Amino acid sequence: MTRFSFFLAVMVSFLVVSCPRAAEKEQANTGFHTETLAAEVNVVEAAEAQPRKILPTMVLQAGENPIWFLFSDGRPNHIETIEEARNSAAVVPWPHAPHVRFMLARRDDLLMAVNKGGFIRLSNWKSGDAGVSGIGLYHVPGGEFWKPYTVGAFVEAAPGENPVALLYRDEWFGNETGTVPFQRLWTFDEYSATPVSASIPALDAFDAEEGWNLDTLRLGRDGFWYFQATVREESREEIRRLRVGNLALAGNDVSIDDFQNSARPEPVSAAPPLLKEMIEAAFEDVAAGSLNVVSPDFKSQRRFGLNGEGVSAHAFFHGEFLVATLPDGNALYANAGMQPVRFSLPDLPEGFVYTGIGMVGDTLFATWEEQAGFGIGAAGFIVVRPAGFYEGGFLK
Repeated sequence: MTRFSFFLAVMVSFLVVSCPRAAEKEQANTGFHTETLAAEVNVVEAAEAQPRKILPTMVLQAGENPIWFLFSDGRPNHIETIEEARNSAAVVPWPHAPHVRFMLARRDDLLMAVNKGGFIRLSNWKSGDAGVSGIGLYHVPGGEFWKPYTVGAFVEAAPGENPVALLYRDEWFGNETGTVPFQRLWTFDEYSATPVSASIPALDAFDAEEGWNLDTLRLGRDGFWYFQATVREESREEIRRLRVGNLALAGNDVSIDDFQNSARPEPVSAAPPLLKEMIEAAFEDVAAGSLNVVSPDFKSQRRFGLNGEGVSAHAFFHGEFLVATLPDGNALYANAGMQPVRFSLPDLPEGFVYTGIGMVGDTLFATWEEQAGFGIGAAGFIVVRPAGFYEGGFLK
């Protein structure tokens, strides 16, 4: 099966999309394809074949004008303006809605686990043959298997390995399937156009064939991993809450109070020293109750408690800088040795909010959702380089 790749290039105000025939020709030249080797193929020839890295689904070149993406059937589709997202999707309970469920950073890449949609990897990319460079967007679709389930976690389970997503059957807002996922753990690699099954021994001890559904995996403020396993069947109902310091080992049961406390925000004092300094300076007079932080240094998203109340802010920390936003798009940039600078993300329609932020090189990505109570309608993300982002520092 061959997948089309195409390039999106935005230079300040106009969009260029290559035609499918050109994209198909480029695929043929680069060998972007997957094949099943027939049994009669010479074994020596198969062994000598070198695996090929997948090409990006699209290449983004962002300017001051944002590039908007809307999830449709779990896939990121380009739209001209955010107004096209209005009334584009019915509001459904959040476990059943396509949206960016979790975001992580690894080295210089930004990674997303998309509910109903698989994985997205954003990475600096350059084509030596075509002379095209930008941010490569790699979409690894989850396919039909992912659609009935909800993404419950996205974490680095083992040092140096790609993060793992946990799928579970939602049991609170109406099941979309009668069965728990027989394969609940998934990851990705640069050679596969589809998700790759993964294993975490602490979770694997709860066999899906026995009805076990794992809906939570998080790193608590005490440094332990916490997870919940349930069986809800007519003849049997069981709930176990566990924690473990090393996911390669078996978990130990904990009380419901300990399990719930593991979800509480960390104190800012627990953050790395430079991040702690930036948070204290940037959020001294900002009305936010907590800050969700994505960083290449973290195994999962971390949430820190702030002095304010109400909304959660979202941030990306990389080395010596922090970029953050409130749900309404009021954003800031902080760097070591400088005062935080305020700026604004593009306006969203009423009822829409920003839910995450990250960067690849000098390009900013922000996720957004249409929210109503426990429901989500339209959802997607933007790609943009705000005016003055890197001119003499930041917004000078």
